[in-house]
Amino acid sequence: MKKNLIFITTDHQRADTIGMIQNGKEVTPNLNRLASEGFDFKRAYTTCPLCVPARTALATGRFPTKNNVVINDLKNIPEITRNSKTIHEYLFENGYDVSHFGMQHITLKPALEDRVKFKRFLTDDDYEEICKRENIPLFGVAEDRVKVSERHGDICEDRQYTGSRVSLFEKPENLFRDRFYIDNALNYLESESFEKPIGMFINIWAPHPPFRVLKELMDRFPNPELPENINEICEGEPPKRREGIAAQLAEEKDLEHWKDVWRAYLGLTNYADELIGEIIEKLKEKGEYENTMFVFTADHGDHLGQHKMFQKMEMYEQSINVPLIIKMPEKNGVKIETVVSHLDILPTVLENLNLESKEVFVGENILNSEVQKKHRYAYSQYSGNQVAVGDIRRSVVDKEFKYIYDPRDLEELFYLKRDSLEMKNEADNIEYKEIKKNLKNQLSLFLKEQNDWINII
Repeated sequence: MKKNLIFITTDHQRADTIGMIQNGKEVTPNLNRLASEGFDFKRAYTTCPLCVPARTALATGRFPTKNNVVINDLKNIPEITRNSKTIHEYLFENGYDVSHFGMQHITLKPALEDRVKFKRFLTDDDYEEICKRENIPLFGVAEDRVKVSERHGDICEDRQYTGSRVSLFEKPENLFRDRFYIDNALNYLESESFEKPIGMFINIWAPHPPFRVLKELMDRFPNPELPENINEICEGEPPKRREGIAAQLAEEKDLEHWKDVWRAYLGLTNYADELIGEIIEKLKEKGEYENTMFVFTADHGDHLGQHKMFQKMEMYEQSINVPLIIKMPEKNGVKIETVVSHLDILPTVLENLNLESKEVFVGENILNSEVQKKHRYAYSQYSGNQVAVGDIRRSVVDKEFKYIYDPRDLEELFYLKRDSLEMKNEADNIEYKEIKKNLKNQLSLFLKEQNDWINII
């Protein structure tokens, strides 16, 4: 019998939350157990520190510039995406019952829900109906917003962005966004006969800001231990980096503020983990756990005050290094330090579920031990957030170094093996001249293959 696929994502979850201990307890106990039974990839990278480009690339196995989906634009959908096939379509065409629960930020023409006959399809639109009825602000209130100056081409415009304010969600828990998603997912699993294999996609919103948090979640990690580089700018930071949205969102925030942010973030991450545990237990109850492939990742991370930044939209580890756990039946758990990418996930799923594709993917089957032995690279792009192309970042990571290119500013090079917090820009260090040259060339070649309009020379 074909294996089921349970594909779970969170939003804004950093890689370092897996295995993290705060206040003497695990932040993600259920994911830690899943990691111990599966493949725990510690060096996994998103293709973009922004939701829509990242999720569209994740679903199609195509780099954002290949899809021409590079910003959070849900309306102006590129025609080229008609040629991009999603993991959902592969499953449906191979006899799977496909379902979706949670936000839907995969941007394609035609839309995902028009490509696949979903057995159950529940999104933010469904939760919004509850919000209207119960007077719940779907994306926060005015006090959650911060005015920033956002670059669009050669001009800058003032826009409102979600900031790091922490407040309480004072409605009953059953009205909390992710509780709503998971309750519906659990009801679906309870009613599922499993006569056909299932492909179930669960997109959990937490720990995405605004941090409107159930009070009980704020109390789970009352005294968080913060990283050393909260409110610290790296040595040799490019001068224009403070003009970026992530830097503007972190201005004038003291250590006590960031402690509250971390309390909220850790509580939400722990809550998301708890909900994932409920899905796992339901699969066990239905006798399907051992016949299921699990994939867990996040679209991107969050700086949470490190580098004196908030949210994502930059190429530092807190933003682009994401959790990735893949569990296959009858395979032992192992921790993998090989550099991998979201682009690897689709070909990995297809090959391990024995599903065929005519597409030649950039990514590889990362459960293959020979692939894990390779010297691999992961690439990310950022092209601005909304409305139009703005700030530009391009990066490449290998097993020891990261190179970041910005056409308007200085280069960055970080020796990750020695400087994991990326607090010293080594781009001008003569000792690493050849390393920088090689990584820059590697990035330039890759971007040309991916239809990027940025020419790195």
